[in-house]
Amino acid sequence: MGRIDDALLTLAAIEDKTERTMQLAGLISTLFKLKGVVLIVTGQLAFDSYANATSDKPELELATFSGKLAPRTVLEIMRGQLAAKGTLHHWMVAGIPVRFLGDADIVFRELCRDFVTEHGVVKLFPAEEITAERILSAVFPAPNAESQTQARLLLINGLSEAFHMDWTVLNDLCHRAEYRVGEELAQMRRAAKKDVDAIGASPDQLGRPIAFPQDELSPKPKAMRSASEKALDSIINNEF
Repeated sequence: MGRIDDALLTLAAIEDKTERTMQLAGLISTLFKLKGVVLIVTGQLAFDSYANATSDKPELELATFSGKLAPRTVLEIMRGQLAAKGTLHHWMVAGIPVRFLGDADIVFRELCRDFVTEHGVVKLFPAEEITAERILSAVFPAPNAESQTQARLLLINGLSEAFHMDWTVLNDLCHRAEYRVGEELAQMRRAAKKDVDAIGASPDQLGRPIAFPQDELSPKPKAMRSASEKALDSIINNEF
């Protein structure tokens, strides 16, 4: 049995599907990188990684960061090496749906984060762009409660330094013509700051910051997951 087969067996044994999806992203990213293609995780898994959240039915959405995602390469890796079931853009591996999206549309490519897994490095879509998208979705064309909650969780973790949020970039994005939610950002940030203060999740509680390095995110610490859970409870129990 080869190393890839061993990795697939290890993945299948992970009960937490969000964790399994992240580990699978590491494996797939490694195999494609060997072919000169760098992939980036987008969608729900990228959000979950920054928000310390989990999904009941996670899906791995991958876009091309650099290199050419040739059909032959996709088939060689997905069907040939991973024994995945599916077609060129949609696959099933270790019980996780995998979708290839084409080239990534990223404004600030330098803000992509690298997340280290047991099977390789996963590149994540910038938190700032995900947050700006969630803020816009929360208010346009009509208020959306799910997007409001998601935006607030990202702001809470940014303010508590669970990851490094570039607030200048986020502010710039929200004031761009394609977003136009600068005022909404200010309002949501004030509300999120109240949550951070209420749950005692402000940084440097023990004399040192709890932020991950900007260029490399380590697996989520339990303390920060607990803070996010408290924040989510606060959001649920109080109207936005």
